[in-house]
Amino acid sequence: MKQHDEHISGNSVNLIEGFVLAGGESRRMGRSKPNLWLGGKKLLDRAANTLSRIADPIYAVGNLTADVTSLPIIKDELVGSNTRGAIIGLYTALFHAKTEWVAILACDLPFVNEELLIRMRSIVEQFADSPDNSADTVFAEQPDGRIQPLCGLFRPHHCLPEVRKMITEGNWRLQNLATRLNTRILNFAEYEDLRGTNRFFLNVNKPDDYLTAIEYERTSPIIDQLD
Repeated sequence: MKQHDEHISGNSVNLIEGFVLAGGESRRMGRSKPNLWLGGKKLLDRAANTLSRIADPIYAVGNLTADVTSLPIIKDELVGSNTRGAIIGLYTALFHAKTEWVAILACDLPFVNEELLIRMRSIVEQFADSPDNSADTVFAEQPDGRIQPLCGLFRPHHCLPEVRKMITEGNWRLQNLATRLNTRILNFAEYEDLRGTNRFFLNVNKPDDYLTAIEYERTSPIIDQLD
């Protein structure tokens, strides 16, 4: 991994903007994913509630209309002639960020909970005390060993140029971010004690995924501590 000699201050940790990625064409789902209901909330609002435990304000990123959400909406930036996928939403969030750190969560990861995000944020807080052990992103390792960059913390100033470069290269695979950026991985062993780890990264992309999510929620609902 790359080494970086800059680190965050204690004050900047307290200022984290949150961005819910809610764009995309939802072609595999066949209908708008941000508008899907789960546990009494739209997926978009559910993600926003989760992010609000560590971030403020919260924005919705995507080509949405005001009837979809009460959140401030940031339309996808036009980058490249045929670029598509989640990398556009990530680029847009980083481009519009105003704080040193931002929290990113895709709306189709409805079982990521506040406990995981708080644990990820605690890593960022440690950077202030250990400037020689800093990073520009914090990603979680899924139980299957893959890295999930659409639930992560980013330093926009350092990450935006690399994301822009990936778009220019036609490399839209977000899994590559972990090696292209100075990344701190939250290993599964570091959070496996949390409730619901087996479903944190259920990605609701297709109708079958949605049915699985509904069943998970019916049999073991996540208690919303914000209500």
